[in-house]
Amino acid sequence: MAGQWGGGGSGRGEWTGISIFGVVLVVVGAIFLVDQLGIFHFAWRVLWPVLLIAIGAVLVVNAAARHGAVEHGTGAAQTSIARDGAGRLELEVGVGAGTFQLGGGSSQLVEVQSSAADIAAEQRREGDLAQVRLRQDVASFGAWRGGTSWGIRLASDIPTRLKFDAGAGSFDLDLSSLAIVEAKLQVGAARTRIVLPRPRGAVTVSITGGAASFGIEVPTGVEYRFESSGGLTSVDGLTQSAGYGTATDRVLVRFTGGASSVRIG
Repeated sequence: MAGQWGGGGSGRGEWTGISIFGVVLVVVGAIFLVDQLGIFHFAWRVLWPVLLIAIGAVLVVNAAARHGAVEHGTGAAQTSIARDGAGRLELEVGVGAGTFQLGGGSSQLVEVQSSAADIAAEQRREGDLAQVRLRQDVASFGAWRGGTSWGIRLASDIPTRLKFDAGAGSFDLDLSSLAIVEAKLQVGAARTRIVLPRPRGAVTVSITGGAASFGIEVPTGVEYRFESSGGLTSVDGLTQSAGYGTATDRVLVRFTGGASSVRIG
C-alpha cells in the first residue's frame, strides 16, 4: 500500500474510544429527543449523575477485565512487519509508561512483543523505503498503570532512521547491532540505557531528556563526541574519544536535558 498507512497491530485504542463515546452520544441524544417531544419528561438533576455513574462503572469493569487478562498472561500481544523488499527503514516509536527494550537481530523488518494487548502499528511503503509507526495503545489498562513490558527487535542489516518518544519508565536502547543512519530519542522521567551504534560514516544521535538518568555505553572501537546544552545536566565520563577528530566513521551525540544526569562509559 504505497503512500498509505496500513494497520499492523491491534488498533484497539481507537475503536475503544469510538465505541464508548458513540454509545454515550446515542443514549444522551435519545433521552433528550424523547424529553423534547414530550413523550416522557426526565428529571435532569437526577438523570445526569446516574448517567455519569453508569458510564464510570462500565469503564471500571472494562479496565478490571483487561487488568485480569494481563495478570494471567492472556493479554500478551505481538506483531511483526515483514521485510517485503525494504532497503531502508524509518521507524517512529511512541510509548508512555513501562519497560521497553529495543535492539537488533530480527529476521523480520520489525518485531514487537508486549506483556499487554497494547500494540498499535502502522506502515506504508514508498519504493524500497518502509515507514513504520509503533504506538502504545492507551486504552490498555497496563499502559495507564505503567505495567507494560515491550521488546522491539529490528533487522540489523537495514539502514534505519529512528525516532523514539517515551514518557516515564525504564528504557534500554541497544543500537550497536543496527545500521543506524540517524537517531532522535526523547524521554521524560525515566531511567535510560543507550548503547551507541557502530557507525558507517558520520552518524548523529540526538537525545532530549526531562528529569532522567542516562547511561551511554560506547562499544569498543567506536569514535564519538558528546555535546550537552540546556537544563541542569551533570555529565560523568569522557565526552570525546581520542580518534574522533580524524575518524570517518564516528558518532556525534547531541544532548539537551532538563534535570538530567548522564554517565558515559
